[in-house]
Amino acid sequence: MRQSLGNETLAIRVPVHMAERTIRVLRKLQLLDDKFEFGRSNQTLIIPIIRELSESEAPQIAEERDGIAVERTILTEARRRPRDLREAMDKRLPQAMISKLPRSFDIIGDIAILELAHELDQFAHSIGAGVLNLSPHLRLVLRKTSDTSGTFRTRTFDTIAGTGSTETVYHEFSNLLRLDVASVYFSPRLSHERMRVASQVNERERVIDMFAGVGPYSILIAKTQPSSMVYSIDTNPEAFRYLRENVLLNHVADRVVPILGDARKIVARSLKNVADRVIMNLPSESSHFMDVALGALQRSGGIIHYYAFASRDETIGNITDSIREEIARLGRRVRSLPFAGVLKEISPNRIQVGLDLVVQ
Repeated sequence: MRQSLGNETLAIRVPVHMAERTIRVLRKLQLLDDKFEFGRSNQTLIIPIIRELSESEAPQIAEERDGIAVERTILTEARRRPRDLREAMDKRLPQAMISKLPRSFDIIGDIAILELAHELDQFAHSIGAGVLNLSPHLRLVLRKTSDTSGTFRTRTFDTIAGTGSTETVYHEFSNLLRLDVASVYFSPRLSHERMRVASQVNERERVIDMFAGVGPYSILIAKTQPSSMVYSIDTNPEAFRYLRENVLLNHVADRVVPILGDARKIVARSLKNVADRVIMNLPSESSHFMDVALGALQRSGGIIHYYAFASRDETIGNITDSIREEIARLGRRVRSLPFAGVLKEISPNRIQVGLDLVVQ
């Protein structure tokens, strides 16, 4: 902060991991003061606001009032911040390159992750600096250098701006998820899908999260429906380590059971015919585990949340017909299919779909 060039204003001091959500809520409440730059101090971000918070506004910004602090401080008067990356890079790149910039990128905690066209290789570090200028709460900007691959669904990155490790804390709804983006799989783009699933869970349900990762589905379900019991399985030791940490961090150790190992072996050994609901968030391989999911369901039936990749040429009807046939071949029946839809685009010709299968 260059205090000698600033003026005194009201501001909210929040931990960095809460910054993205806090800024979003402040904008929605029309409380963000755009006349000042954000400040940063150690692991906190200082966000200028136009007035004191009302009693009704404070809980919208932080679940616990102690998570934020309103203070008067000196902040630098702001220059107008660019609205998007293309505007941020308008004077830094040849005009022919501007159209090749990504229109969006993932933000996980205080880390931004970009996918850049090869034509932008020589400008990568300048683009990274532009991202930091666009989003001052960010600490690190990474460029994807490989596709997601392998049993653990990880990918490789290059650092193009910022400093520090690839570990971060991601804030989703009321949950905190610690993770290392380089050693585990995580997609912030599925946050609304996770809430859609969690909101369906009934009292005292037993849920098996077959490919739990660092726990985004499991922990959200446990907090949304506290009487549920969730068995969270993952084969990646690093994901399992973060899963256990996140269970403690979110105070759900009494209702989330982390299990390290292969879902096929775990279900066969100790979770046969246990679940009211099974989550199969492994879209690259889910089709190979349908027999495991069916074996995990109670004999009377239950719900499977099934995810898969598909080409844009495939219709939802063709995909659901194929899944119905596979389940029938394995000796069960799909009684109904209350949800079937496209969740996100993976590439221009590849999509991820989600199905809710009511099986008996």
